[in-house]
Amino acid sequence: MNQELLFKAARILRIHNLFRPFYSGMGSILMFHRIARKENSQRIEKNRRNEVSPEFLELLLTFFLESGYEIVSLDTIYDYLVHRESQTRFVAFTFDDGYADAYSLAYPMFRKYNAPFTIYVSTNYPDKKAVLWWYLLEDLLLRNDEIRFIHDKKDYLFPSEGHQKEKVFHSIRTLMMQRSNDDLESFIKDLFEPYGMDIYQYSYALTLDWSQIRIMSENPLVTIGAHTMDHYALRRLAREHAEQEILTSRKIIENRIGKKVEHFSYPFGGRGEAGEREFEMVRNMGFKTATTTRIGNIFPTHRDHLECLPRIPVSGNRESLSHIEAFTSGYISAMSNNFKKVITA
Repeated sequence: MNQELLFKAARILRIHNLFRPFYSGMGSILMFHRIARKENSQRIEKNRRNEVSPEFLELLLTFFLESGYEIVSLDTIYDYLVHRESQTRFVAFTFDDGYADAYSLAYPMFRKYNAPFTIYVSTNYPDKKAVLWWYLLEDLLLRNDEIRFIHDKKDYLFPSEGHQKEKVFHSIRTLMMQRSNDDLESFIKDLFEPYGMDIYQYSYALTLDWSQIRIMSENPLVTIGAHTMDHYALRRLAREHAEQEILTSRKIIENRIGKKVEHFSYPFGGRGEAGEREFEMVRNMGFKTATTTRIGNIFPTHRDHLECLPRIPVSGNRESLSHIEAFTSGYISAMSNNFKKVITA
């Protein structure tokens, strides 16, 4: 179903209010990636989508507080699900991956409002080993009207003038997502190195370091969760490799911050990247909660499915409260899932 039409109906007709009593549940877990100041320069839309402005983050905090929501930690959600139900609707703020703006922009904002939040850290981010190829690809496309490279003896050519850049971004992104993890590394080198690009440049420019993570972890408002080491889609990995990604990342973080890591987020986290095998692994590892990218709210039934909690995406290209209300009411999820509540799938 076309989400834009659903959002339009919510904005004009306020139809989402009809869904709230049945689909809003106990509350919502919001999902962010970056907090970034808006730029007037040309951008690739998918990258812009992952960047929410600090102004909108503050608007959300004040909106939920003024609307009577309780802003809670993941520990509190666990407590509400396992031991006692909340008397008020709650919302939790979570940030994936480990971008430096979580420290420079988000952290001061949450301290200002005395509100808790969670950062799920992929350990290759603070280890400065992450290849943020989506930003590299954006740079490459905006600087060139033609992209050409050779990989595995195949010649790739993408004309990328003007409006073609968005289409080429999605085409090359699809090629990357289809590759095995081993082949992806060589594909990335074959794509960027002929253009003289340092594939780790954004790892140093945009990601948290361990000292920043440690400082935040010492504040009771901040929960540090695990998000694997290399941010691979776990479903594509052999079981032993997937387990290593999860367990080693948790151990690394615990050693760095001196605290137990009890919450996890699946990389990518959609139906194609995390399923029952991955849920079982995480459940057996003893995490209190684990979150996906499946869109939905939290219901009492989730007490039996703490390893696959859904979330609400907050998008930089939809910075409006009407969009957030459409999600948190349960309207978008219900309409997208044949009126079924998202519990395990």
